[in-house]
Amino acid sequence: MSVPTSHSRRRLAAVFATAALLAGGSAAPASAQSLDLDQTCRDAEVVHGTCIGLTKLTERAAAECRRAGLVPDESCVPAMGRRVIRAEVKAHERSWLHRTLGFQYELGNSVPLRDAPWAGTHNSFNSTSEEPTLSHTDSNQQLSLTELLRIDIRSLELDVHWNPSPRAGGQPAPVVCHARGVDQLHAGCTTERLLPEVLAEIATWLRAHRDQVLLLYVEDNVDTAEGYDPTARALGEGLRTADGKSLIYKPPSGGTCTDLPLGITRDDVLAAGRQVVIVSGCGQGAAWRGLVFDWNDVEVEERNHGYRDHPVCDQDPDGDGRPDFGRDVYASKLVRYYEDSTFVSPAASLVGLGSPDDGLSPETTRRMTRCGVDLIGFDQILPTDGRLAALAWSWAPDEPSRTDGCAVQRSDGRWISRRCTKPAQAVCRRSDGRWIVTLARVPAAAIAPACRQLSAKPATPRTGAENESARAAARAAGADTAWVLAL
Repeated sequence: MSVPTSHSRRRLAAVFATAALLAGGSAAPASAQSLDLDQTCRDAEVVHGTCIGLTKLTERAAAECRRAGLVPDESCVPAMGRRVIRAEVKAHERSWLHRTLGFQYELGNSVPLRDAPWAGTHNSFNSTSEEPTLSHTDSNQQLSLTELLRIDIRSLELDVHWNPSPRAGGQPAPVVCHARGVDQLHAGCTTERLLPEVLAEIATWLRAHRDQVLLLYVEDNVDTAEGYDPTARALGEGLRTADGKSLIYKPPSGGTCTDLPLGITRDDVLAAGRQVVIVSGCGQGAAWRGLVFDWNDVEVEERNHGYRDHPVCDQDPDGDGRPDFGRDVYASKLVRYYEDSTFVSPAASLVGLGSPDDGLSPETTRRMTRCGVDLIGFDQILPTDGRLAALAWSWAPDEPSRTDGCAVQRSDGRWISRRCTKPAQAVCRRSDGRWIVTLARVPAAAIAPACRQLSAKPATPRTGAENESARAAARAAGADTAWVLAL
């Protein structure tokens, strides 16, 4: 990997300078109440489902308290449930962590989708922020879709069912709900929002953030030929700019299934004037296949169960003598891990129809971020959640503290700002992708010639996995610190 292009350098320099000028506030600590609650319920084993069920009811009551708006959110915190303070979303947007996650997102824009990192949510729509229904009460999330985007989530999941809805006058329509499939009559869908209304919320945010790309997973529960064309029409009409241009990065026309092209980048999507990449199954009809990429053959996934805080890369998390995925899979597929915090999951496990979910802890998240998991699907993510902070692999807390545009990687892998004239060893990358660090200590201006002597070029890690590889090279070169960013 070479240094960023001149356009990218200008953008990164602006991000660097802004972050340095605004630095000073750290991310809020993790919500111990939420994490302790989840762990207590998981450890309860046989009463696991009961614990989760009671929590869901108290969280629903708290959500209605917030919706009424008669008292501050702090007065709507349930004795058994998650502490949801909507003002903390705005506080996150002013935080060091938000600036760092935005900076990392920018770095990852040039990475092919097979390796590009995405912070996502599982069943993003299934939230207590929605009007009360049976499925929304058994929630995966507490925040709205807009709030999730505001706290740096860049992959959303929508389950779309073709089902009669009161919102469509009792006629079949694309409904966004957490329910069973067509073989079980979409049991669980009741009065949830229709797809166009949900897409309008997403499109409003995207139109205000034209430099952001969203990976949108549409779980296909349409499952009937008559439903695909109107569902596709809702997608196409709902995701547009204010002047009517499509926001969707589309497959080639022709009406055939197109695999998600793992070689493209978010920069490619933006260069095409688009902001949304939609993934799902092949579906039916030219309209659907003209908007939606099939990712069945290019994506692999695991629900995080049975191993809690164990590493997931080249390890043996399940104790069966093999890792979940080998490095060849990470190099050729989009690897997704997700969790499920609904009552249905533990309840089904009690009768042998599934297995409990150990969830994604901050430590699990930290390891996944650094070993190359591409898409992490969180449940119940909140602005003060330690899992958000665990996504940060670049800047150390409260960095950058300078505005002169240079940074070194510390021995723990985190970055700190530094005077460009102060010598340090330099991170480089060879044409075969291998990372190497100079033995000589040089000022930032001399990084390029120092790398050329090693048949390499200056390189900035763009993902947590690349940062880990660069740190391994630095350790091999005996470097406590090494240049990683010199714009």
